[in-house]
Amino acid sequence: MANPIPDERPGPSETKAGEDCIRPEDRPDAVLFLCSAHNLSRRSLERLEAACAAATYLPHRMIRLEERGDGLFAALDGLRDAGHSVVRVQPVGMPFPESLTSWLPGVLAHWSAQPGNGDVRLFLGPEPSRTGNGMARLLSETLSLAPRAVEGTAPRLGKPGWDMPPDFDFHLLVCTGPRCHMRDAASLTHILKEECAEAGIADRCLTTRTGCIFPCNKGPVVALYPMGHWFQLPDRAAVRRFVREVLLGGGTLRDFQFHTARLAQSHS
Repeated sequence: MANPIPDERPGPSETKAGEDCIRPEDRPDAVLFLCSAHNLSRRSLERLEAACAAATYLPHRMIRLEERGDGLFAALDGLRDAGHSVVRVQPVGMPFPESLTSWLPGVLAHWSAQPGNGDVRLFLGPEPSRTGNGMARLLSETLSLAPRAVEGTAPRLGKPGWDMPPDFDFHLLVCTGPRCHMRDAASLTHILKEECAEAGIADRCLTTRTGCIFPCNKGPVVALYPMGHWFQLPDRAAVRRFVREVLLGGGTLRDFQFHTARLAQSHS
């Protein structure tokens, strides 16, 4: 874990901004930063992680709510197992999605109510763009920097290969929205591609990560088109059966299929 806690707590001149507003008994001993961003390059991610590290002297980590890696519950489990008893969960983003802001309190309460988690107190930090003039100060500093001229740049809208989709038999839509990510959907995309490659049908499948496609309580969700069937695939064993029995074998997987699109139902 990054930033191990120092031997002595910082003095008043060293505390981070705003900490004087927190009651001593509510001060966290670890921070979990939550990033919501579907498209974030490696360098952008590194800059964000560095900013999080600079913002706190406490042990901390950052997870992305729509990408590969630990989900929210796994990250909280890790902090609990490391011995932390007061954890601040802090959204990062300008702005952080309102739907997630309203969703997080109940989800954190759900984790707290599970056996073994009762000794960990959770606090949810405010959404950054609503804290005073924070966004205005950030934009003001950005506007003070020299801009980049676009003169001399060749006009273009895209690459020639973007004219047509690749050939495929199956379109696999993998939901990687935050609620499915909590159920390890981010890893599902990679596992699905690996299993398709092992089965020799990778070139027949177009796998697309999506944002939320609504049946969050059924996550992690994979929608198969043109068949119109929707599946809940919770682990690698289920993915392997899906690839072997549905994609390769042309059969069904009733124990994991939970929906069929209306038009597909009318043709069945």
